[in-house]
Amino acid sequence: MMDDRAVSEAIGFILILGLVLTGIGLVTLYGYPVLAKEQSSTDVKNMERAMIVIQNDMKSLCYKNVPYKESTIQVSGGTLEVIGAEEGNTPEFVISGSNIEPPIKFSPGALVYRSDRSNEVITLENGAVITRQEGLAGSAMLAEPRWFYDIDPVTDEKTFVIYIMNVTAGDHMAKSGMATVRMKRLEKASPQSHPPFSDPGTVTVTYTADAKNDHSVAWKNYLTGSSLGMSSSGNTYEILNVNKLVVKEYDIEILSI
Repeated sequence: MMDDRAVSEAIGFILILGLVLTGIGLVTLYGYPVLAKEQSSTDVKNMERAMIVIQNDMKSLCYKNVPYKESTIQVSGGTLEVIGAEEGNTPEFVISGSNIEPPIKFSPGALVYRSDRSNEVITLENGAVITRQEGLAGSAMLAEPRWFYDIDPVTDEKTFVIYIMNVTAGDHMAKSGMATVRMKRLEKASPQSHPPFSDPGTVTVTYTADAKNDHSVAWKNYLTGSSLGMSSSGNTYEILNVNKLVVKEYDIEILSI
């Protein structure tokens, strides 16, 4: 008579091994994509905070007359790139209207983070931190620039203040991993105040987007929002009955990242 005890142990081992392999397969199939997505989301959130830190450094250079700033950040899951205004492939702003001859044209340059694990693109452009999805229409501001429209409660005089931040770089720069963003304010850049309008006039801001990094929606929402209240027609924005326009322009050189 044959002994079946060894056969029973072999079958039990095969069943247990099968369950283990099945578990590993399920974790690999369903668990790893979730972990990768969570890691990508964490990297993007960290870069959003890092971009706001760099934005605050730029504000210190411009508004507090600090000559030099540097910040060390972790660029994970993607690449941080510096696009200088001199490269000519950044969006263009044109400010025109009464008492503005010739119109003020500038391309501000940008710092751009592109994620390797997702479609997220985060850009620091003209003092604003903007996020969008690569290949999709639409964008949103995470941190607004410092533009003001003030009405004097006594005289009812309306003042429109525009800050321009031009990013320049000696070379095209890109970095992953640990990066130290070193910046200085160029002394040649000085605030410019335009004389008061002889009569209340209209100020027009025209935004021409970079086709490769389009932030039209974000700028439209900001310019037409409650803080400025400009009216829009396409990519042109107007504000009426301005008594005084102040444009302050600063050049910020990125020394290294």
